[in-house]
Formats: sequence, C-alpha cells, structure tokens
Amino acid sequence: MNRLMSVIDGLHDEMTASLQELVRIPSVSPKYPGVEYKDHVGREGEATALLTDLYRRAGASVDVFAVEEGRDNAVGRIAGKGEGNSLIFNGHVDVVPGGHPAEWTKAPPFSGEVIGSRMYGRGTTDQKSGLVAQAYAAIALREAGIELGGELQLQCVVGEETGDHACGTGAVVERGYVADAAVVSEPSAPPTPLSIVVASPGLLWFSVTVEGKKVHGSMRGATIHPTQPGDSIGVNAIDKVFLVYQALRALEDEWAHTQRHDLWYNGHFSLLPGAMRGGPGELTVPFALSDSATIEYGVMYHPERSAEDVMAEIQAVIDRAADADPWLRNHRPRCEWKLNWDPFVTSPDDTISQAVAGAYRTAAQGTDFSDQPSYTGLYGVCDATVFTRTGVPSVVFGPGDLRVAHGNDEYVDLDEVWLAARTYAVLATRWCGTASPVS
Repeated sequence: MNRLMSVIDGLHDEMTASLQELVRIPSVSPKYPGVEYKDHVGREGEATALLTDLYRRAGASVDVFAVEEGRDNAVGRIAGKGEGNSLIFNGHVDVVPGGHPAEWTKAPPFSGEVIGSRMYGRGTTDQKSGLVAQAYAAIALREAGIELGGELQLQCVVGEETGDHACGTGAVVERGYVADAAVVSEPSAPPTPLSIVVASPGLLWFSVTVEGKKVHGSMRGATIHPTQPGDSIGVNAIDKVFLVYQALRALEDEWAHTQRHDLWYNGHFSLLPGAMRGGPGELTVPFALSDSATIEYGVMYHPERSAEDVMAEIQAVIDRAADADPWLRNHRPRCEWKLNWDPFVTSPDDTISQAVAGAYRTAAQGTDFSDQPSYTGLYGVCDATVFTRTGVPSVVFGPGDLRVAHGNDEYVDLDEVWLAARTYAVLATRWCGTASPVS
C-alpha cells in the first residue's frame, strides 16, 4: 500500500492542474432554471471529454454516449483480472450558473485560481474535485502496476443539478452499468471533511398560487378596513399568499420537533420559500392590487417518509389556511407539484460503508486529517438515489463542503482532493481485490 500512496502523492500537481482545467469549462446545466438552453448545451460534453482522456490514461475502455446531443456521459471500465466485487465511482460534470462575477471576491467564477491550499471556482466543491480525485485514483492504480480483481467503473454524468436523471445517471444505469456498490463523489461535508454519507433527505419542489382581484392602488384602504366594502372592491393576492406562507412556516417549526434523525441536526428538514412572484398582471409596479401571487417551495423531507405522505401533509396545511379565510375559502390556493427526488438510505453497517471507512483510515494515517471516519447524512440530494433504487448499495464520499456549494467564492481544499484520491484507490484494491498482493 505504501507504493500506491507514493504514486498518488507524486500525482498531486497533475491532479490540481486537471481540476483547474475542468473548472475552467463552464459546464452549466443547460436546463437550469433561468438559463438559455442553446447558450450552454455542449459545455457538459467538453467537460466529459477531459475526463474521458483521464479514464483512458487509467487503462479504461470508455463508452461515451448522450441522450441529448452535446450532453455526453462517459463510463470508463477497467476490467477485473480475477475474482472480486465490482465498484462504481460516479460524479456529475454539470454545475449551476456562476452568478455575477463582481460578487466573487476571491477569484472569477470559472477561473480555478489557487490561493493558498484552496482552489476557487464554480464546481470546485460541487463536484468536479470528486470526479478528478476518482480518475486519479484509477490512474495511480495503473501507474503502481496494480491489477484489480473485480471491475471498476468510472462514471461522469450530466443533468444532476436539475434532477435530469433520464439524461445522466439514470441513463447510465439503464444502459446496464451497475455494480456491487457505488461511491458518489459529491462533497460529503458538513459536518467534517470527507465524512461518509449514508443517507439523504428527499426533495420536493412545488408552487402555491393564490388568486386576487385587481383594482386601482388607491382602493387599498377600502379593501382592508373593516368599515369599508372589502373584497367586493378588490383583493391583494400578495396579502393572501402570506396566509399560506405563515401556515407553512408554522409547519416548518413543527417539523423541527417532530421530524428528527440521528444523522442530521434538529430542524434540517424544512420548507424553503425560495422564490416569489406577484403583481397586477404582468406589471411589477405598486399601483394596483395584485391579482395573482405565487411562492415556489423547496422541501427537504425526512428519509423515512414517502413523498406522497409529505405532499398530503402540506396540502392539508394549505387547505386549513384557506378554510380560515373568507376569500381563500372560495378561491382555493392552487398547488403545482414539479419535482420529487427520493431519499436514499444505506446502513453504516453495510459492507460498502465499512469498506469506505476502512479505506479512509488507511489513507488518512500520517496526514493532518483525523484518521477516524465519521458518518453523516447529506444535507442535499444526489444521484446515490438512482443507484439504491436499482439495488446498488451506495454511499457518498468526496472532497468539498456543501456550505460553499452554489455560492459566490465556492472553493475546495486541495488537501481534501488528495486525501479523497488516496481513499478511493485503497477502497478499489480492497473492494475489488487485486490479481497480486499490493505492496
């Protein structure tokens, strides 16, 4: 094992350079809300091409394919030379938009600039660093002369940021690329760097829309004062949608007490009012009462609950809020359910969980990191769901921290990338076995 660790250590600078090159490709998901598809399609394919070269350097035969033109996935297969378990290393090349460059204070969003031990740029944490670490783990195995007993698959996919599984990991699985276990290289902090993630919440996206009654803004007082005609003149939809907001906010507070799990802090499961629209028709001036108001919600729900159960609870809360208001009682709020992303759960005692823990212990020895593995729940959602749904036990383990993902000045600690690569390499030798002893 010392020989393998030495090879990875010698690849540190190359690994950093490859990550920098990958970050400089602005592979924004072309289906991300608010972006023009035609302006971004094809950039994921450019990122996949870079990783394909790394997979071939590792000795893999590579299958490059796309469900939508320009959105290439790649699966590199390193055939086993004997008896052993098969293993998938998976990650996504698509990223969210970089935002306004002026709001980045350390470096431009697609620069990959290195400052101290950190690399800055969109996708550094989420999650190009994990993909590069997995690729270099495989390269190190080859350069150390290690032949695995079971097959190792290196998968880079598109579409994860929008839940577009049919174009990404779902398409890979449908093409027949499954294994005895999978490790998804999403950032697995917080709470600590390189935790082993054995579960995720579920995610729901829905909108709730409330109807109002448009009238000139000077009529505001006449619509709300108890001595005046009220809703016979007009109704401000923004006022009414806040009744729904307040009811859902109370539900969120209730969840902090009733929806608890040992892998997350109390209050993690939540209902985020992440976007809002309202106004008189298409106008955005405050001179008329709004005839429509919509709030878009992102819901993180407990992994032991079904989406149907959560949806029913939310709908019941909205219905009670409507029943308590004379206007909403007869003008019911409308919910549109747009996305469900199921949770995944793998026991910490599962063989793949324990294998990652053992590999981490070995890889972290003699480093500045703790060599004691920690288990956690992912704060967000990821493609491990796709694997577990098809019977492939999966965990998340990767460099980076979700607390800086999708934000300005996103970065990754390069020492974490290095330690992740060491861990992946050790894991592959132990999970897949080797054709000859590893020195």
